Amino acid sequence: MNNVKTPEELLDFMSNNINYGYFGKNGHIYHFDDDNFYSDWFNEYILQSKEDILKNLYANCYDQVEFEREWFLNNGYEVKTFFEMVYLDYKNDYNTHACLLYKDNNEKWCVFENADYDRRGIFKFDTLNDAIKYQYNAYLDSLKEINITDEDINKIIIREFDKPKEHISTDEYLDHVINSKIIDIK
Repeated sequence: MNNVKTPEELLDFMSNNINYGYFGKNGHIYHFDDDNFYSDWFNEYILQSKEDILKNLYANCYDQVEFEREWFLNNGYEVKTFFEMVYLDYKNDYNTHACLLYKDNNEKWCVFENADYDRRGIFKFDTLNDAIKYQYNAYLDSLKEINITDEDINKIIIREFDKPKEHISTDEYLDHVINSKIIDIK
């Protein structure tokens, strides 16, 4: 990590070293292919620190965004972090997503994506709003892959959130992001 000097180098480091998964309260590292990956997530997940991620080399999008936030802020970049979900009042299987956007040296807003393998990369836009719209559409595309209904598309929320505390539970993380600034992309 000490040799990482650019966003491109950070993406390369993360894509080559950090696997998708999460660290549980029980001390178990859950890999994406584990049978209990989803069933244990809500009760076991805790938000990792940068040091935890470098030790475990597993992180979900929530963890990776905080890892990215630390690197970008320590290297003088302006960042914004966003959370996306289908906000329903019943249990559902729709994925949630956290992402980081940063302003580059050319005053372009960039979506930095590592956790979503299918959409991994750095994507540059002239405005913050264009970058947010891109990210919303990428999230919507991922939901369409699992057949989101038209009615549920209208329940998608986006929140801009500040840094949460380290080592918080799923419930605490969701409370933090859901109660953050509302972003209207329409």
